[in-house]
Amino acid sequence: IPPERIPMPTPLILNPAAGRGAAVRFEPALCAELATLGIAVDVVHSTAPGDVASRVAAALVARPERVLIAGGDGTVHEAVNGWMQAGGGAPLGIIPAGTGNDFMKMLDQKPDDWRAACRLIARGRVREMDIARCNDFYFANSLGIGLDAQVALAANRMRWLHGTLVYGVALFKTLLRDHRTPRVRVTHDGETFETGITLLAAQNGRVEGGSFRLAPHAELDDGLLDVVLARAMSRLRVLALLPRVLTGTHLSHPAIRAFRTRQLIIESREGLPVHADGEIRYQAAQHLEIEVLPRRLRVIA
Repeated sequence: IPPERIPMPTPLILNPAAGRGAAVRFEPALCAELATLGIAVDVVHSTAPGDVASRVAAALVARPERVLIAGGDGTVHEAVNGWMQAGGGAPLGIIPAGTGNDFMKMLDQKPDDWRAACRLIARGRVREMDIARCNDFYFANSLGIGLDAQVALAANRMRWLHGTLVYGVALFKTLLRDHRTPRVRVTHDGETFETGITLLAAQNGRVEGGSFRLAPHAELDDGLLDVVLARAMSRLRVLALLPRVLTGTHLSHPAIRAFRTRQLIIESREGLPVHADGEIRYQAAQHLEIEVLPRRLRVIA
């Protein structure tokens, strides 16, 4: 084959910390599976927070056919930020290796089957999906304020648990030790209101925290964010509502306010913990400007 016709190896950025080391454990089998499917890969490991974003941006410069990521939702969060900051380009292919893998659920794919993800990547169908911007960063699946951000913070600190169980333990730990109901001012579609909250989530996907169907009707390409606000509640009321959140039947509860919007401003005099795709972005935010960017992200799905 003339040198100019040799296919460029596909960049594969692997997060060795994802899923408590899951991606590293199946890396040899992963590379073999992709080779069987006709995809030669050039594997690099991320080495520090923020490294995935910079490696994705660097990989796009060479204009590959696609860029692959192996990791969890935090890895995907970094990858989409690198992709957007670089101005886009080759589609992203995601190989799940995390704790919750909510991004795969958003794509209606199996959240814990990396072999199925490889087959999907080989098929090569590209889908354009919405992505959202908050202040100076992007998120693909969800942004949460209040309880879910506190749970994400607690879950990220737990290195002794595996799988989605970590989110349940983190929730009960947070309710026991750090239950708060801050007041916020919310502006959207020309309306402004103030309320105390247990949590406020802006969702592009339906699921967060592995099993919580927080926005059961969200669509990833409708140009809208599904906002779910839980008013200030006691610990006992939160626990009573929890089964309905797990099944996605909570939206009719009197403590829940849900709406769809393209833009959203959230303000609070109190410092608010904020997560994006499960990654803690702020410990004490006071002003958030959020907007959806319709069909701006290209993924293999």
